[in-house]
Formats: sequence, structure tokens, C-alpha cells
Amino acid sequence: MKVKHIILSVIGISLLAFSCKPAEEETPISKLRAEQAKLEQKISMMEDSVSMLEVKIEALDTTEKNYPFVELDSVRNNSISEDVTFQGSVDADKTIMLGPEAQGVIKAIYVKEGQYVSRGKTIAVLDSEILRQNVKEIEKSLELAEYMLQKQQNLKDQGIGTEASFVQAKNQVESLQSRLSTLRTQASKYNVTAPFSGYVDKIFTKLGEMASPSMPIIRLVNIDKIVVKAEVSEAYLKDIKAGDKVSINFPSINKNIENAKITSIGKFINPTNRTFPIQVELRNRDKSIIPNLLAEVTVEKDFTQEAILVPSSSVLTDSEGNKYAYVYEGGKVIKRKVEVIYVKGDYTQISAESEVKTGDVIVTKGANGIADGQKVTELK
Repeated sequence: MKVKHIILSVIGISLLAFSCKPAEEETPISKLRAEQAKLEQKISMMEDSVSMLEVKIEALDTTEKNYPFVELDSVRNNSISEDVTFQGSVDADKTIMLGPEAQGVIKAIYVKEGQYVSRGKTIAVLDSEILRQNVKEIEKSLELAEYMLQKQQNLKDQGIGTEASFVQAKNQVESLQSRLSTLRTQASKYNVTAPFSGYVDKIFTKLGEMASPSMPIIRLVNIDKIVVKAEVSEAYLKDIKAGDKVSINFPSINKNIENAKITSIGKFINPTNRTFPIQVELRNRDKSIIPNLLAEVTVEKDFTQEAILVPSSSVLTDSEGNKYAYVYEGGKVIKRKVEVIYVKGDYTQISAESEVKTGDVIVTKGANGIADGQKVTELK
């Protein structure tokens, strides 16, 4: 306000002085322009004086300024990995549809859905009554044939029996033994047993229904080990290989597994969606991961050891889509352009061509409320 009063006073004095001068042979316009020029010169001189006073006052004034508070940090070089994430799903390492090897009526089912069964346990039995009767008949015939063979053996040892009778009795026993073995093998096909330990996931038939080799009775699942499968764009074919580390997130059960490894990569590009498959085998000790569960597979695509990193919160975007950050110098912030290479969570990698360099102090928080050239106060 004092500056304005001084300027107005000077203008008034100048007008009064000019009004007191004797009239010169000039046009009215030229007179006014001359007066305007003199006044503008004086105003410029006074503005310079005011600016100098402001600088001196700023240097001597120790009172707290009402500048925006910001948080600052130095730009550093650090390592960063560039990751890509793909959608995948879970398969059990062992899944089988169990059915009988013979046709017949289901006589018994010894398990329930969700039940854990051990390897070799009988799960279901088909009616094989006729076959069992045949087995009994053969067993009786075999018992008689073995008795007759023993008699022929005794006669032969005494030198009474003939060699032909002994050989005939022996062949009869061997023939019946072979038939009995065949019948018992056929009878075993009427029993459905677990080929490995696992959970009974689904029972497809009911007691008394007809079963056959083409109709599964039970689905058995072992989830001690699971396989996560994902489809990867062919654009990453050169970047991803077997043995690469991956992290897997199961959002439905809030479970994350780090430092897993790709166990296999497909050798065929799907022509429909231009992808190739990858697989990751995992131990499932707590049995929390089940088949067909959604999985997010994150693969480390690239690794940079000396990357220029800045907090992601420090990188802003202007109305034209250009990325920038504020560098702190001498109590003020200066707007500098940045070229973003990769964003990973809380940190952003910028290129060496950016105006922000390693060692610069930048605004990490509070950047949205400041402007280029504005003075700020560091929040400590």
C-alpha cells in the first residue's frame, strides 16, 4: 500500500511540474507521450527499489512464513525389476475319473464326497455273483484235482502207477489253477480301488445303477501338489524361460507365494489368441489351494541394477499429458520434465534423458498443491 501511495504522489508531482512549465510548440499528443515515458521510467525505478527491499526484508525476517508444506527426498540409483502379470488357474497334479473295468450293477459305495481315501482302498463294488459262483466251482474242482494228483504221485513213488496217469492229473491241476487265476482277475475288475491317496471330489452314480468301463463312478483328486497354468502373450516369448522366478497371488483366498519357479513352457503358439502356456508346480501343504482357483502369475521380465528411481507420488501429469516432477532448489520448487520407463508400485523408473537427475532433491508429497517457482516449507 505504501508503494502505491508513493507512486501516485510522484505522478501527481510530475503532472503539477509539467503544468507549470511554459507552453512549448508541440502537439498535445507528443506532450502526453513524453509525460507517459517519464512516468513509466520512474515507476520502473521504484519497482526495482521495492524488489531490492523485499529481498533485504526476506533475509532479515525470521518470522514463520505461510508457505505450502511438502516432503522432500533425494533421487537415487537403485535396482528394479520390470514385472508382467498374467491370469492363470490351478490344476491338481493328480486328478482321475474312476470307473470299473467290467459291466455290472453297483452293489456298494464305501465313500462320501469330500472324504479322504488312502491308496488301495476299495471305493465301490459291482455285483459279480455269477462270477463268484464260478470261482467256487473251480476251487472245488481244483481241490479234487490236487487230491488226485497227490494219489498218482504216491502210486508213482511206489512203482505202481503209470507215468501217463500222473501227467494227466498234473495237467488237470495246472489247467484249473490257470482258470481260477483268470476268474479271480476278472472278479477284481468288479471292484473300484483308489490308485493314489486323495479326496473324493464327486460321485456320479448311485447304489443300484448300472456301471460300465465307459461310465466313471467317482472323481478322485490329490492336491498335495498343484500346477498353476497361465497363458502368456507371444510378445514375451524371448523374455520368459523355464526356471525364471515368479510370484503367484490367489486373490480369492488372500494367499501369495514368492520365489516360485516356472517349471515348463509350452512349445506351441495358440493361433486363436497368440499365447503360449507356462506351468508352475507348487507344494500345497495346507491344502488351501484347490483346482480351478484363479491365480495371478507375475513374472520378472527384466532387471535393471542402476535405475534412476523416484517415488511414484512425485510424478505428475499436466494437461497435455506430459510427465513432470518438482525439484527443490533454494527454498523454491522448479518444474522439471521426466520420461517414465516403468512404474512398479511406490516407485517409478525414469530415463537418464529426464530433466530430473540423480542427486536432485524432489517433492515427494504435497506436489499437487504447489506451482512452478513457488516457495515451500519442508515438512520434517
